Amino acid sequence: MGMLKTAVRTALLDAGERAPDRTMPVLLDRLNTVLPEVKEAHMYATFTGLRLGAGGTVHYALAASPPLLQWHASGSALSNLEESQFPLGLLPMASFEGSALLTSPGDLLVVATDGILEVANKPGEEFGVERLKEVIAANAHGALPQLAEKILAAASRFGRQFDDQTILLVRRL
Repeated sequence: MGMLKTAVRTALLDAGERAPDRTMPVLLDRLNTVLPEVKEAHMYATFTGLRLGAGGTVHYALAASPPLLQWHASGSALSNLEESQFPLGLLPMASFEGSALLTSPGDLLVVATDGILEVANKPGEEFGVERLKEVIAANAHGALPQLAEKILAAASRFGRQFDDQTILLVRRL
């Protein structure tokens, strides 16, 4: 993870020199080129990257990550944003894709790692995206630290944690 963070920070140093819609795809291509040379053969990385732009535009790319969720404040609805792309460092390939979305004031973006989504109860059922969406929908208008606490608490009540848990919450003001 340390190598990945360093590579990301280094690759983003020249991000201002390219079109915003190319930042995330170029970053993923570079990471996928470098990682196989510095990691063990069985290792790979999933990745979600966001580039926040003026006027509410968000350029994003996912590499084998859970969906990016967008809470639309105006309609009180949630969207799943998914990309079917390979993990980083697994296969020697280039040409990762990126996408863009437009946010409105009050909209919320939620990135939750599989450590949250794959919490399992005794019968083996996972917490999953739909339960995460229910927690977000019930608490979307509150403060972000409280929303994060409610998500983690709901996952903890649901079942056993098997992996590290990370949540990124971004609200457009």
